[in-house]
Amino acid sequence: MSSNPPMDTAAAILRQEFGELYKNSYSKLFYCSLDIVNDEEWAKDIVGEVFSKTWSMYDKLRGTDVDSYLYISVRNRSIDHVRRQHAMIGHHKIFLEIEREWYNHHPDETEEEIRYMHQIVNELPERQRHIFHQCYLKGKRYADMACEMQLSEASIHKYMVKSFAYIREKFKKYKRE
Repeated sequence: MSSNPPMDTAAAILRQEFGELYKNSYSKLFYCSLDIVNDEEWAKDIVGEVFSKTWSMYDKLRGTDVDSYLYISVRNRSIDHVRRQHAMIGHHKIFLEIEREWYNHHPDETEEEIRYMHQIVNELPERQRHIFHQCYLKGKRYADMACEMQLSEASIHKYMVKSFAYIREKFKKYKRE
């Protein structure tokens, strides 16, 4: 007689253990993330992503301190999210400064400069322009855009950084002329 339970029983035990872990840990992890990101939806997303990743490797984590792993993972992802948000705020500020400079530098040329700004945005490669429009102009979240475009959030972030750098460079050249 084998000492190992049948595979379906072992899988059921894993699911039950993980379910208990989820029930016992979700709330404290949610509030941990919420304290850092200060946004309930993002906190839910972060905790959900961490649990999803944990489930995919739960059989390997079983003998370890899973609670610590979950806490550290949620904390790190939350901090990463805040860093990305601060970077985006910086990019938004740069874009707003560009707009403000346009308006303040030559008030009588405002219409021409607005057209030029649209022209710059329209010069972006199609995919980059689409991402810029969705994330910056329509306020779509990187995670949603990443899912829609089948890219990582980091890729969406890189597209946004490239967009802002291109716009900034073109605006500087425009001002020199």
